[in-house]
Amino acid sequence: MTPQRYSLGSIVLHWLIAAALVFQIVFAESLEGPRGPDLFARFQLHKSIGITILLLSVLRLGWRYIAPRPAPVAGPPWAMTLSSAVHFGFYVFMIAAPVTGWVIVSTSRIKVDTLLFGVIPWPHLPVPGWMGEPAEFLHETMPNIAIALFVLHVAGALRHQYLLGTPILSRMLPGGKGKAVGAMLLATAIILASVVLGKIVDPKAAAAPSTQAAQTSQPAAEPAAASTPAASVDPAQAADKADAEDVAQGADQTAEPRTWTVAAGGNLGFTARWNGEPVNGSFKRWSANILFDPAALDASAIDVSIDLASVDTGDSQRDGTLTDSDFFDTVRFAKATYRATRFRAISGNRYRADGTLTLRGASKPVPLSFTLDIDGDRARARGTATIDRTSFGVGQGDYASTAEIAGPVAVSFDFRATARD
Repeated sequence: MTPQRYSLGSIVLHWLIAAALVFQIVFAESLEGPRGPDLFARFQLHKSIGITILLLSVLRLGWRYIAPRPAPVAGPPWAMTLSSAVHFGFYVFMIAAPVTGWVIVSTSRIKVDTLLFGVIPWPHLPVPGWMGEPAEFLHETMPNIAIALFVLHVAGALRHQYLLGTPILSRMLPGGKGKAVGAMLLATAIILASVVLGKIVDPKAAAAPSTQAAQTSQPAAEPAAASTPAASVDPAQAADKADAEDVAQGADQTAEPRTWTVAAGGNLGFTARWNGEPVNGSFKRWSANILFDPAALDASAIDVSIDLASVDTGDSQRDGTLTDSDFFDTVRFAKATYRATRFRAISGNRYRADGTLTLRGASKPVPLSFTLDIDGDRARARGTATIDRTSFGVGQGDYASTAEIAGPVAVSFDFRATARD
């Protein structure tokens, strides 16, 4: 027998999709403005909701052919044709809107990985680049089509319920009897809640705790280091000055530097600025060969190797972007290195190293200021430096501009070491 109401599965899917669509259309108004962590988080949520709508719509379409459903409401041919066209249009929109968005992301020149709700990785479509422009046109046009379909759909339901006396609302919502006041209130509440959420939701705020934790974990940068741009250093002049100061301070030219082994738990971090907001990160895998003694600065040397793929900013989507070809390009340049053989004592436990950083195949001089506290065979080193990312080609294409992502990047480290001899 033909059922009088839709199945529970159909009802749940219908209203889940309806709520998600309303939220998505309203939330899309916030996808404008300068690039930065906030806009990045909003686009990631927009993509997550879009793929969810796509999956629910495919499930709803399959469910339509599995679960029994009420017979179509009889009426004049024009009304039944229009009703069928509206339902068909909704299915086209529910699938085409997220698919066109998926195509836009997949054909974008700047590849940004999609992680659904920050957890599930979602692949790009293997489609040619020329599909991006028409997909973008359709994706921007479809919300207007959806609103028109929504108005027709609601008008048709109200016409049957209140003008023709057909209790059609009770088929898709519980509590719909007579004038279906309960069904109307519930339907209105679902739509209004979706509108409100689309207006107030802040995906960046949800990630704020992890961002604050990352900031807390970074050692404070010394003002002197942060104010010294790497590009302003003349290596020859720095070397001459270092030699002169070493002699003036009575360095022991006969002493031998000690070999130090870095202990586990050290931190090698960085802070970049995106539209004025700090973005903190660190590298989980790095190693250092250290020959150093305050009494043998002329024979001291440090050699640091950094696994760029181990970058961690507390956001796996952003980490994937950093390892891609526009930034670190870890496929071609797996590691960065820093080597220094010239040191000078500043005062007390403060020192300066003049070394060379090699990143993305480019080698540039980078001065390093640090403090060193030695207690017998144990030591603790803390320091900072500032590099200009553009000098190393970190940030290609649209990311090359310093209007959004600042050129200077503060680097900091804090680790303990033990002498081996």
